[in-house]
Amino acid sequence: MKLASSLTALLLLTLLSACTVKPQVNWDYDPQVNWSSLKTWAWLEPKGKFKERMIHGFMSQRIHRAVEQDLVLKGLKEVAAKDADMLLSWGFTEKRRLQETRYNAGFSWYPYPWMMSSWPTETIIDTYQEGYLTLNMINPKTKNLVWQGVARHRITGSMSPGEKKEHINSSIIDILSEFPPHSENK
Repeated sequence: MKLASSLTALLLLTLLSACTVKPQVNWDYDPQVNWSSLKTWAWLEPKGKFKERMIHGFMSQRIHRAVEQDLVLKGLKEVAAKDADMLLSWGFTEKRRLQETRYNAGFSWYPYPWMMSSWPTETIIDTYQEGYLTLNMINPKTKNLVWQGVARHRITGSMSPGEKKEHINSSIIDILSEFPPHSENK
């Protein structure tokens, strides 16, 4: 009885951990930047044709809130763009990916090992969407990129608004976990 309840608890823990898959995150930055001198930030306002195509939907609102909350916790203050030490922008892209899964039906053993035969292998190809959320930090004077974080995650279309909010919040926290970077200047 004890073994059955232990196995049930282990199975439940495995299922719960599978539901909380973290995104894969990458960072890159300019090591010449004095990160300790950056105290303020602002959102980069798009111009021209980009401003016309910009959609301020729920995703944008969720990303802005998550970034603002994380940067406040890091001691950075949001100011007007003209007064900012760095400008922030973000982007989101989706890519269709293929996943190959192979199933081996097994082996047949005859009375002698050299008579082994392999049953056919079945290959299943599945497509899925992968999303890339990119956060960019730009030097307002030079307009050069100084820091970039990218979170990559498999996308499902059946998320509730609460799940979408939680997914974006955790992605932003993971992206900003290495910001500001430790300066390599000596």
